[in-house]
Amino acid sequence: MSEFRVVAIPTQAAEKVRTTSRSPFHDFPIHVEKLCDSAPCRHCLRQIAGGREEGILCTYDRFADVESLPQPGPIYVHARACERYPETAGFPEELRNSPRTLEAYANGRNLLAREHVTDGRYEPVIAKMLALPQVDYIQVNSTTAGCFTFRIERA
Repeated sequence: MSEFRVVAIPTQAAEKVRTTSRSPFHDFPIHVEKLCDSAPCRHCLRQIAGGREEGILCTYDRFADVESLPQPGPIYVHARACERYPETAGFPEELRNSPRTLEAYANGRNLLAREHVTDGRYEPVIAKMLALPQVDYIQVNSTTAGCFTFRIERA
């Protein structure tokens, strides 16, 4: 059993994007295309295969459901329906070999720690951050693009 939960975007948000062609943040329009390069779907946390699959680019508030002040940014989801990543499945293996920046936050969007992971060894960094009692959650972002990937919470 993992000591943490991986929180992908809610299924309701992904379904809204697919059915209304509007972003979950402020109803902004979306963009659908076959991706040139692979990018992770923020719902299933699997790669949208570049050159083969369509992805939806939309605006999402990475602090949705945890903070009152928004911080929207771009994310991708599969154009086709996909299953939400299981919260208890541990760090997503498909994302292990891509550099991610982990940001530990206290309530009020107070940034407490930030680490860049390039070697795929995420669990020691997650454990160290969650060991700090004031940490409420961790945001995981792409180090190369800077965009939100998923959130981590204590199990």
